[in-house]
Amino acid sequence: MKPSDTITAIATPPGEGGVGIIRISGKNALGIAHKLFHPASGLSPQEFPTQKVLFGEIRDPDTGQCADEVLLTFFKAPKSYTAEDVIEINSHGGSWITAKILALVLQQGARLAEPGEFTRRAFTYGRLDLTQAEAVADVIESASDQALNSALSQLKGGLSRRLNTLHQNLLNVQAQLEASIDFSEDGLTFQSQEATQIQIQQVEKELNELVLSFRQGRIYREGMRVTLVGKPNVGKSSLLNALLQEDRAIVTPIAGTTRDTLEERARIKDIHIVIIDSAGLRDNPEMIEEQGIQRTRAALEKADLALVVFDASQPLDDNDKLLMQEVVDKPKIVVFNKSDLPSTWQSDQIQSFLAEEKPLTLSAKTLDGFNPLKEALHQKATAGQRSGESLVITRERHRDHLQKAAQSLQKASTSLKDGYSEELVAVDVTLAMEHLGAVLGKTFEEDLLDKIFGQFCIGK
Repeated sequence: MKPSDTITAIATPPGEGGVGIIRISGKNALGIAHKLFHPASGLSPQEFPTQKVLFGEIRDPDTGQCADEVLLTFFKAPKSYTAEDVIEINSHGGSWITAKILALVLQQGARLAEPGEFTRRAFTYGRLDLTQAEAVADVIESASDQALNSALSQLKGGLSRRLNTLHQNLLNVQAQLEASIDFSEDGLTFQSQEATQIQIQQVEKELNELVLSFRQGRIYREGMRVTLVGKPNVGKSSLLNALLQEDRAIVTPIAGTTRDTLEERARIKDIHIVIIDSAGLRDNPEMIEEQGIQRTRAALEKADLALVVFDASQPLDDNDKLLMQEVVDKPKIVVFNKSDLPSTWQSDQIQSFLAEEKPLTLSAKTLDGFNPLKEALHQKATAGQRSGESLVITRERHRDHLQKAAQSLQKASTSLKDGYSEELVAVDVTLAMEHLGAVLGKTFEEDLLDKIFGQFCIGK
């Protein structure tokens, strides 16, 4: 990627639609527009207004032939998405039309943009920091209101402001430490070590709070992973079909029909749930079934929540006991399925497994009792929080750096408490600041930027 190049791309999805958008960014963007665009008002190229929509034609400069009637907008640097001169052409939405206009733009010296290159330029020229740039992709990929609200908060600078404040607090601490090191023999009075330690511990506390928010943030962004577990023939696949409201999994009265995991997405209110149907857990399975059970265990390990299904119409047996041993302390919702059949046992027989979890009784066949299950899933996914109630981090990269920053501050605080020199404390504070800088993009490696922006779509 060369920042000096003028880049272009189609910013709308392929296919037919009402509008197609071709975006141009760079120092020659306006010059290219002058060659191709002929405003109906008869304005000369020098009179193109900024941030105003012009109606006219895109014409081939070699033949004078009209490619399409379009709307054109000129965004003058730095008041544009990329902080460069940007031209946006709104044409009719056919694939052939947008491709033809793009070809004309390329003929005038622009090159095709790489994935994420427009947003990368916005980062390079300081219009967005790295957390905001990543939020652009999160907004586009949002699959629920929770995910969208979280991404918009980050795009508007919510996380940036919080981290920049913490970075500034550490900078103040570092200034005190450096001053006490450099001027320790000049008879000057500096902030007490106790006050410095309190400042460090406060930043560490706030970082740990953000780290703990990652589980919730990841669920907002990716959906909560829920693994259906139970012994064979308790109705897990029927439960999956009922949650999806379609016949996605094969259902038969034969135990062990499900031999592999099946992963699907379901929307519950304003969040997404990733539901994994799995092979039934039982002792002494067949060889093929055993492989399915191993995959069940792997899915359970990676899940945020286990949806544990019992068949209360059948007596408790060793397979139910195996199920409870496998789930252990995993966050769970317990379901007694087949409520349309007479019950043979009560929940108090598994009270030690239930702990404080209240079991839900329902029928995957009749859908009786399904609303309480959906409500319980939503409550687990949101942890009882309302949308926008608090700031959360959604990316593992952020979590890792903030965790390492907090660990460095913990070492710095311990060093102060144990009477170690300011030089040693300053090293750990500096390291914490570097990790904060890595999240914000104050310090970065090109390989990291390639990885982040390479996940974007072309034209964004």
